[in-house]
Amino acid sequence: MKHFISSTLLFLFLLQPTVSFGWGRGHDLIRTWAIEHLPAWQKKKLTESHWKHLGKDYNKLQDQHAGGRAPHLDKYCLPPGPRLSLHDVNPPEKSIPAMQWYLEQTIDRIQHPDKFEEDDPVDEALKFLGVLCHWNEDPGSPSAHSSPVNEAALRILLPPTPDKVNLNYLYGYGGISNRGTFEIPNAEYTPKLLGASIPEAALRIYQHQLLLERNAAAGIIPIIQSIEYGDGTLAEKTRSRLAHRNAEHIADLCYTVFCLAYDRIDVEESRQWDEQSLSAWLSETVPRMTTHPYYVTPFLVDQGFDAGRKLHPLQIGEQKYDIGFGAGVPSSIDYTLTNGGHYQQIVCEVGLHPLAGPTGSVNFQIMIDGKVVAESGFLTTKDSAVMLSADLPKGKLFKLKLMTVAGEGSESLHNLGVWGEPRLVEE
Repeated sequence: MKHFISSTLLFLFLLQPTVSFGWGRGHDLIRTWAIEHLPAWQKKKLTESHWKHLGKDYNKLQDQHAGGRAPHLDKYCLPPGPRLSLHDVNPPEKSIPAMQWYLEQTIDRIQHPDKFEEDDPVDEALKFLGVLCHWNEDPGSPSAHSSPVNEAALRILLPPTPDKVNLNYLYGYGGISNRGTFEIPNAEYTPKLLGASIPEAALRIYQHQLLLERNAAAGIIPIIQSIEYGDGTLAEKTRSRLAHRNAEHIADLCYTVFCLAYDRIDVEESRQWDEQSLSAWLSETVPRMTTHPYYVTPFLVDQGFDAGRKLHPLQIGEQKYDIGFGAGVPSSIDYTLTNGGHYQQIVCEVGLHPLAGPTGSVNFQIMIDGKVVAESGFLTTKDSAVMLSADLPKGKLFKLKLMTVAGEGSESLHNLGVWGEPRLVEE
């Protein structure tokens, strides 16, 4: 009977939705570090008890809520709209509206506590903020939340040693990603403003979350190698470095929230976002190997290439560019964006690289929601750079594509295109 009960409990446990923890104790370290690096004027705005709640008590609410185990947390862990994971990077169509909702719930309670029939609206605000922070912490962990490959593939590529075969690579407290006694160095850091409005901040928080995930993914293999085949020293250093980067992002996020909530936006600081380079953000397009000539079809960030697969600075005629894309034909560089209530236009210069061949002929097109809104016409190496610009939709998510189209009779190896300084601008 005892065996039957134990087996039944185990079966019921296995039926529960699985939760793969990311940072574990790292959440405490990251949140504490971020709060400690906020400016003095922000620290004075909340009580010591409030800061304790944000730093410690409200840093794992969605973990407690996972699987519907804590329905009293539905209010904070079930944002309106399509269901999404509050631990991982989701598609922008889901994430950006949800992040904006979390910002609104937090900021509105701080600015207008009398609107809410709650004992302590500010404390309630910190619960929403706590969930948003945790959501931005998990993808920064070198775990399942950031891995571009699954556990099985990693164990094939990096087989475990016999004495460690029972350790997970990616999944939470049983895995190597959350082991060790790493700390975050107490380095100086000045938090950065991520936006001067809620829509703008939501857009940029999401973009930075993507970059954080990519940064964390790069630490997975070094950690596995260090744990499985080394003495663990590199693993400790890698976890510390990734947690430090994550803590800086959370400091930026919290700093931005409190700047918005207390209406203290520094004009000079906000001007850093008057323009936003597209090459600084991750495109949704994943360049893959294609049929011949595969090395000209994808795109490269901030550099160009020739038919011999050699890399070169971006250039159109005599004009050189530090940022942009070197693109073959056909290619599509895709984004899902909002204008963040801030940007009015996309602008860029386009043309063929001087190393393109004599038959090169490319039409550069900007597409928004499937419609061509600007195009260059067919250009050759004899043509100077052409400026393209297009108005951005307001108040909604939109699909942006930078397209290249080959001219009739052109040769693929000769179509080496350049998108020079593609950026979102205020006007």
